[in-house]
Amino acid sequence: LAPTPPPPPRMTKGEENLPVDMRKRLDLRKQKVAVSLAKHGATGVKARVILVLDASGSMSALYQRGTVAGVVERMAAVVAQLDDDGAMQAWTFASNPARLPDLWLGELPRWLQLHVRVGEISLLRPKKRKKGLLDEQVDMRLVGIQNEEQKVIAEVRSYVREHPSADPTLVLFFSDGGVYRNAAIEAQLREAVEEPVFWQFVGLGRASYGVLERFDTLPGRRVDNVGFFAVDDIDKVSDEELYDRLLSEFPQWIRAARGAGIL
Repeated sequence: LAPTPPPPPRMTKGEENLPVDMRKRLDLRKQKVAVSLAKHGATGVKARVILVLDASGSMSALYQRGTVAGVVERMAAVVAQLDDDGAMQAWTFASNPARLPDLWLGELPRWLQLHVRVGEISLLRPKKRKKGLLDEQVDMRLVGIQNEEQKVIAEVRSYVREHPSADPTLVLFFSDGGVYRNAAIEAQLREAVEEPVFWQFVGLGRASYGVLERFDTLPGRRVDNVGFFAVDDIDKVSDEELYDRLLSEFPQWIRAARGAGIL
């Protein structure tokens, strides 16, 4: 028997407000997400999606050349397929984490313009907000430029505990490495095993990802709640490959977490 084709992509709230070219890209990408989900036995799966963006100083070039904005736009198709609301929660982080306004699909162009920003250095904690910022924008001087992944992981975990969802949560975590808080990161992710969250880390470039690279083989967890892969240049990775890699372990975790009574 021929495999059942994936259902057509769903129309998501707010899509009709997007510029025509962006909407066309979103439609094509939603089809590719649907194919990837079907390939991994996850057709029809629903999830809350949370985006985490590394804003550390080493990410500057990726922000300046539009790579990070491109990543966010590509993740919008994942949200459109998995979340009925067509919205995702988002965090930025470097030395400190900061929650960004929720990203609604219909507001994608404006969100990219206002909130995809690299951290800034400040020798002293600013007493006043930086001039020229809108109320909804984060003062990136408070975020800083160093790598403290464990802080944002803890903050996202707190959010999930305080805002339970009927659907599992998929965290899409993008970083260019420089990971050095290995023990603290491992402790956070081990503690998170019993929580209804799958952490998908994506490395942007060749760098040290520390414990994230080893999580697949770390024993002592009831389920494998962490996925990781790195790409040299995400701009050159096709949508098909990106979604396939991004969504390959999440369905496996759902089945394991259900079997373990976590979901």
